[in-house]
Amino acid sequence: MLPIPSCRSARAEARPSRGVALARRARLISLAVIAVVLASLATTAVSSAEAARAAERVRIPFPGDDGSLTPYTFELGYPLVTLIYDTLMWRSRNGAPAPWLARSMDKSDAGKTLTIRLPEGVRWHDGRALTAADVAFTYSYFAERFHPRFTPQLEAVRSVEALDAQTVEFTLSHPSPGFSDQPLSDVPILPQHLWEGLPRGASAPEGLPVGSGPYRLVEHRREAGYRFEANRGYFLGRPTVENIDVPFIADFDRTVRALEARRIDMIPATLPQAARDRLRRAEFKTRFGSTYAGTTLMFNLREAPFDEASARRAVASALDLRRIARNETIGGGGGAAVPADRGYLHPGSGWTTPGAVYRLELARARSAFARLKLPQIRVMAPDNDPVAREAGREVVLALQRAGASARLQELSASRLSAAVGEDGGSPSFQAAIWSSPPLASYDPDFLRVEFGSGQAPLNYSGYRSADFDELAERVAAETNPRERRRLVKDEIDLLAQDAPVIPLFFREGAFVFRPSIYDGWTYVAGKGILDKRSFLPLVMRPSTRAPAAPPTPGSQNTDSGIGTLGLVSLGLLSVVLVIVALGLLGRMRSG
Repeated sequence: MLPIPSCRSARAEARPSRGVALARRARLISLAVIAVVLASLATTAVSSAEAARAAERVRIPFPGDDGSLTPYTFELGYPLVTLIYDTLMWRSRNGAPAPWLARSMDKSDAGKTLTIRLPEGVRWHDGRALTAADVAFTYSYFAERFHPRFTPQLEAVRSVEALDAQTVEFTLSHPSPGFSDQPLSDVPILPQHLWEGLPRGASAPEGLPVGSGPYRLVEHRREAGYRFEANRGYFLGRPTVENIDVPFIADFDRTVRALEARRIDMIPATLPQAARDRLRRAEFKTRFGSTYAGTTLMFNLREAPFDEASARRAVASALDLRRIARNETIGGGGGAAVPADRGYLHPGSGWTTPGAVYRLELARARSAFARLKLPQIRVMAPDNDPVAREAGREVVLALQRAGASARLQELSASRLSAAVGEDGGSPSFQAAIWSSPPLASYDPDFLRVEFGSGQAPLNYSGYRSADFDELAERVAAETNPRERRRLVKDEIDLLAQDAPVIPLFFREGAFVFRPSIYDGWTYVAGKGILDKRSFLPLVMRPSTRAPAAPPTPGSQNTDSGIGTLGLVSLGLLSVVLVIVALGLLGRMRSG
């Protein structure tokens, strides 16, 4: 029988030699040191990332005074309005609607009832609590008091009711697959206690606007600019820029010179290639991505010669959209502009028609012009926009190559606006270089607002088509994505055939800024970097997960690195390593 060793002798035999134990202890200490270093690096990196996203002041130019920046007083300054006011949803970086003021949204009754819950603790800039009653009031207010952008988006809304302080219920007349984008991601929520009872003749409450957004407008100088201050109690965290100054600079060249002279810190408009080359220096950084705003040639269908579709189609046949997009001023020789030969929607939108619907057919155009014997065609273009002005020049040259008589007429932005009837007056133009808003590329239901025969406030061409109206009604209510996409294709094909406008190109976004002042700009697909997401702490942003939608292109930018999520993961890994290492060291000591 073998002797049974004592407990002490057994432990002694199991214990490694002193040299092995010291080596193991050294490895564990090294592991702990590495973990601590990783944790320090992660903390430093996160701190550096947040520091790069912090600034006392950022100066952003704007072309001119845009009123008091309330929903009923702005014209061009919607990005500035959304710094002051919030929406229920807001588009994420990929351009899809994501929760914002809406903490959650549930659908029932085949999508005709939407129940939205708001977060607690959201307050207006004057300290009052924002509640579901404000939301219900807002949608009723826009339905009763016409707004050219927001009211048409409420076509499907039958009623809005506040169920309690944090819950609002929408009842729709039909399912609306685009409802999350428009109106939920577009209509700004108003404070009921300030807007209720407003006289019919008043466009907004007196004084500076009160919203719930990340910034308060604290100064409005009509000849000089705006000044915003951070809303330190914002429900998604204190904004990363304390003050935003918005000086008015009407001329584009002056804007570029102001950036070079350090009088502004970014340019919120996408830059032509020549300006990009001029600003290609170490002190500047550029973010690139898609922009859904397009440039079009719009016709006046109310009078000759373009009351005839044959005349409009002749012009369409004469235009080489790819050549226009390659123009040095417009596209810099290629890449900076995308030809709109696939139709009115941006090629990167999930709703875009596959294949070209506009083609250069020069022989057909020459034959048509010879037959129609049109008078001289006047193409109007704004004199303060070098890209739009060059687009007008390219159109005139194309018409002349096809045998038509044409000339370019340059007007100030205000005179051009009046000529197309944007101010509510009678249109007095034949053809004009105009812009297409980005909303239709986010969701095609907005095409009704631009081309519908009824309440279509952006239909400056005067287009009327029963076929289009029927298609638009079906697009608004169709819930099957494949069938809805087919109907949108029919809309785009019909617009190409009737040609109330000819989409020319979409310029790809190139937004230049000075990173030494602020480097926290976030690119939102289809829009650019002047977005409230650019001014929020990284860790406080709402989830970018969004309802299923056709794919939109992701944004590209010049930045590189592992990103905030990677830094957080690195930090978590380092914590785990520290815990493991300390635990093993503890076991060694106890052994």
